[in-house]
Amino acid sequence: MDRTDLEIFTRLVNNPLRSDESLGREVGLTGKAVRLRRQRMESEGALTEYGIHPHPGLLGRHAVSRAYVGEDGARPTVAGLSRVEDLVYVRSFRPTFHIAVRFSESPDAPEDPRMARMLGRPLEGPLEVEMPSPSAQGSVLTRTDWKVLEEVVRAPRASYAVQARSAGVTARTFRRHRATLDNAGALRCAMILNLEREVGVATYGIWLKVDSTFDPTAVELPRLWDRPHWTTSPRGVYLLGSADSYFEARELELRLRSMRGVLSADPLLPSGGFFLRARLLGWIHAERERRWPTS
Repeated sequence: MDRTDLEIFTRLVNNPLRSDESLGREVGLTGKAVRLRRQRMESEGALTEYGIHPHPGLLGRHAVSRAYVGEDGARPTVAGLSRVEDLVYVRSFRPTFHIAVRFSESPDAPEDPRMARMLGRPLEGPLEVEMPSPSAQGSVLTRTDWKVLEEVVRAPRASYAVQARSAGVTARTFRRHRATLDNAGALRCAMILNLEREVGVATYGIWLKVDSTFDPTAVELPRLWDRPHWTTSPRGVYLLGSADSYFEARELELRLRSMRGVLSADPLLPSGGFFLRARLLGWIHAERERRWPTS
């Protein structure tokens, strides 16, 4: 990646549904030039998956996230992971760290032993994940809202015209209902990244193990790509973001290491993962059929 690639990459990670034209206006390129760069990053595997999903509350479910530390060289398979009935996605990091998110029917869903066999030793307890409830509940969404939701999950980077045609509505209607979903906080994103071939690019991924004296409000990092993921036992937090240069990223890492209450700081590198889109689409379709059965 060059600097322009990184600027496009960072903006896409923060907002995967930005159009190529709007990205181009910010980085000084045409929409076509941005599209070519984006497609190259996708074909090379850095941008692995645009994991758009509905808020689990719309499906009557709860997000349960856990972290795992595996063995070096072990790589889970999507075939094995898909056997866990409520698993939605897994993000993997090198050397041996995984974050798995399940949409469970209970907020207190127990650990599934199959996950440990595939991903490694689970850190004790679920991750502390803040996912604000959507302002619109599933019961107030219209049939068209659900159709639009399904198409956004199915093909998040497709044009409005393509998505609208698949949903059976006009592009104008699709835009209006999509705006309703966005404003209600009904859509979330879990980008799956693989930067193993981009070592040295201005990114940082780090897991801080901390004690009770650590002040989480003192962590001020620019351009986080994701919310901080907290673990409970051992107490720690995983952070992922970008900097203007490799040296700035290194400075950030050293500053985090020196903070009060930090016991250790382990650098991690995003290395892909899995997003079970077909499962989400099945749940969305079932929810729509429950409300408006097909004649």
